[in-house]
Amino acid sequence: MIFSVSESLEEAKKILPSSFTSLNIWERKHIEEWVRSNPELLGEDLLIVSIEFDRFTNSNDRLDVLALDRSGNLVVIELKRDSAAGYADLQALRYAAMVSSMTIEVLLPYYIAYRKKYDGEVLSDGEAKDQIIEFVESDSFVELSNKPRIIICSEGFSQEITATVLWLRESDVDISCVKITPYQIGSQVVIVPKVVIPLEEARQYLIDIKRKEEVKELSVRKNRPKTMKILIENNLVHEGDNIYLKYGLPTHVEFDPNDPMFRATITGKLGQSDAIQWEKDGQEYSISALTWMIFKELHPDKKDPGGVNGNWHWVHSNGNTLWQIAEQYLESHT
Repeated sequence: MIFSVSESLEEAKKILPSSFTSLNIWERKHIEEWVRSNPELLGEDLLIVSIEFDRFTNSNDRLDVLALDRSGNLVVIELKRDSAAGYADLQALRYAAMVSSMTIEVLLPYYIAYRKKYDGEVLSDGEAKDQIIEFVESDSFVELSNKPRIIICSEGFSQEITATVLWLRESDVDISCVKITPYQIGSQVVIVPKVVIPLEEARQYLIDIKRKEEVKELSVRKNRPKTMKILIENNLVHEGDNIYLKYGLPTHVEFDPNDPMFRATITGKLGQSDAIQWEKDGQEYSISALTWMIFKELHPDKKDPGGVNGNWHWVHSNGNTLWQIAEQYLESHT
């Protein structure tokens, strides 16, 4: 979030984010040039070696930006101007595969052409190679890595792309997402970059994966009663206890403990599946059915969130999820 402070320093005014579409900013004409001239925008020091790289055998594809990092890895940079980035992840993977066999000798003519076009510098093969070797911070560097990195840069990322990127990272593919947000301040446009993967989304993804693995491990415990039954029968929760929908929320949703959307009360009705009362409408629900309904409502496209175990997401006032409370009890009584 950005704030503009008055000249008197007495007032701070919040500046709301804009969009590249509304500001008539284009991917190739504008964003690509910003990245080319200021690669630090992507969160690290990179040496740009080619723009609009299209020298692929038997292919008309065009790679937005090709760079080199300080470790001697080629970096495939895919640019999109909005969250409707289509198949940016698949495009980037294809480009990375295509350049994975590239050597320094193959790269040199493209780097020389790039420097001549944008910097007016005419380099010999030897001078170009020296610049590349000097940029890489390794005395042992002699050749490009055969595992290019990938950076996808966009105004936003769909859930499909973030899920794919996070899964690829788990599979040891070095792929990152950089979010660039435009703000209009008077007649100027301010760009705020932020590396979002690996950061916040990655943390939640790893939490979800860990829970999945825990559930798989615990599933060997035969005839485990339902979580709410364990909680109520053993007086681990009581009628009137407050619970909060806090964990595993969609990345664009911020938890607010005072919002009735995220609050419910235990009813203590063991014989019924409707064991909690939602504060927003006063109706009673099963915990998983309510969680499914809320997640569907919170999704921008109202998509079906699939199978949801509400006990993983609702937190008791003591700070633990209902699932954790039940599991701790079972572990201490086995």
